[in-house]
Amino acid sequence: MYLESPQLLLLLWLLPAIGGLLVYAQRRRIAAAHRFAGDVMLQRLMPAMSGGRNWAKIVVLLVGLGVLIFAAARPRWGVYFEDVQTRGVDMFVLLDVSRSMLAEDVAPNRLDRAKSDIRDLLPYLKGDRVGLIAFAGAAVVQTPLTTDQGFFQLVLDDTDSESAPRGGSLIGDAIRKALEAMEPRHDRDQVIVLITDGEDHDSFPAEAAKAAAERNVKVICVGLGDTEEGMRIPMRDETGQLTYMKHDGQEVWSKMDEKLLKEIAITTNGAYIPAKTRAYDLGQVYSQHLAGLTRGEINAEKRKRYRERFQLFVVLGLAALLLEMVVPRYPRVEGVGSLFHRSEILLTSPATEKDSRPRHPEIRPTIDA
Repeated sequence: MYLESPQLLLLLWLLPAIGGLLVYAQRRRIAAAHRFAGDVMLQRLMPAMSGGRNWAKIVVLLVGLGVLIFAAARPRWGVYFEDVQTRGVDMFVLLDVSRSMLAEDVAPNRLDRAKSDIRDLLPYLKGDRVGLIAFAGAAVVQTPLTTDQGFFQLVLDDTDSESAPRGGSLIGDAIRKALEAMEPRHDRDQVIVLITDGEDHDSFPAEAAKAAAERNVKVICVGLGDTEEGMRIPMRDETGQLTYMKHDGQEVWSKMDEKLLKEIAITTNGAYIPAKTRAYDLGQVYSQHLAGLTRGEINAEKRKRYRERFQLFVVLGLAALLLEMVVPRYPRVEGVGSLFHRSEILLTSPATEKDSRPRHPEIRPTIDA
């Protein structure tokens, strides 16, 4: 059995409180009846006042409410398979894993920040195929285009600065690798999301951007890092001690190159997102630049479903409530005109010594002389 909304079962905690109120009301009702008439007279008028019928009605009411709450949780069982047509776009995420992405001008560092933002993007990609390419000194396809976001996230979690060969940052090669991995399509849009600090080492990214534009592939560029002073690149030496990357004896400071990213975005009719060192939301980027893309049929797949069974419990719950309403609180006197019959009993029944005895000990009967 599977519950669609199990949190609604918390409402079952209300039933003890409701039951307590009903029991309290019943006891108050019995006490009021005893103040109205003596025990013998009350037994004649309402013989079931304190009988089991009233308590049974309370139990039936609580059971009915409990069953309806369970129905609201939408129980399901019984598996069937449904053919589902998914529609979406093709999207490759190009993730810079070069050493410069280890700079800590963005917390905790540029690479980890980029991975976290990609995770935030995934819930928006409903039906879209997404792939991951890590690049540094070369571009490596980590996962091809897929609708399996769980698999994509597992691969993303394992991606680090060792996921691509070292030796620079080749943005142009990464774009060309994405174009090779995407089959040209005319029924849906294709897009590349490039997350990098913008540093490139002679990979001809401008030419790669023109090739993307010829295929109508938009490139959304997200720039990470400080553009003013930059940041040193941390690394570990042979002894495991923290140090910083050096070139010709001087520490290397990495700055984000906005100019290149802007050119790529303009060439491909994409967008440039200057995240720099501040917080940004890739979900908002999706809403602004990706939600309006043309979506085509991705594939037809069978998905496992569970049959809805709440209807059965709705019927049972309503039946219990109906039973509680139609069953009278007290048994009816047989024959027509039961009210007159009870009035006749009240007026004509001989009073016993117990009925005429004062209920309060200080009240004494008086006899007129």
